[in-house]
Amino acid sequence: MESKVHNYDGRSIMSGSNFSVSNESIIRNTIQERILSNELKPGDRLPSENVLADEFGMKRIVVRNALVQLEKMGLLDSRQGIGRFVKEKRPVIELDMSGRRSFSDKMREQGVHYESRVIFAGYATENEQEKYRRALGMDDDVSIFKVARLRIVNHTPCAIHFSYIREDAVPDINEETKQLASMFNYYGKNGYTNLKSMDTHIHTAFPTLDEQRHLECEELVPLIVYESQTMDLDTNRILEQTRILYRSDLFKHALGSVN
Repeated sequence: MESKVHNYDGRSIMSGSNFSVSNESIIRNTIQERILSNELKPGDRLPSENVLADEFGMKRIVVRNALVQLEKMGLLDSRQGIGRFVKEKRPVIELDMSGRRSFSDKMREQGVHYESRVIFAGYATENEQEKYRRALGMDDDVSIFKVARLRIVNHTPCAIHFSYIREDAVPDINEETKQLASMFNYYGKNGYTNLKSMDTHIHTAFPTLDEQRHLECEELVPLIVYESQTMDLDTNRILEQTRILYRSDLFKHALGSVN
């Protein structure tokens, strides 16, 4: 069965696949394109559900579902009894992913307010112990210590940084949890001063309910997930496996030159 989709220039084309686009998607994508093209500007009020239903020739409930999805994507604000508005754009922070400097140093260079808050510090679960021992090539008798930190930039929670650390590299870590707001600085105090991120993998995910609460974002705001290992170059020792969840609406990522 052929279905009609739209090309990048807006022209309709026919596709022979079974893939179909829902009416909610058509409305959502059209409004999203209007926001991206600045036809709808931050602060603009959207037409009512009835007006949009007439414009698209679809039922009001279909329009409402599409608008709710746009709210969950962080593009619209709903104000009770007033209507829906295009959200104001937040400043986007450039992030260098080289791993040779601390996150706080990178934020300080850009002149933005930054805070790191430890939300968990303790031994990893049994499943995490097994997973990250294998990832770090460790023996079963070495424990994995887990540190989760919430990164807050310009008073907005923007990232969760998980560190899965081999305890034999920093044996006193369980007694020094108050020093873990910056793992970069903590490693420095323990003699690891020449650090490098390696074997970095990047993918996307949508936040879990717990992550939504911490990041204060809706469920359809994509997260950019960086997973890497931290190595001490002086000893060639891998210290930890890192997993960082960044809100994609708050960062642009500088990856360096690409050949």
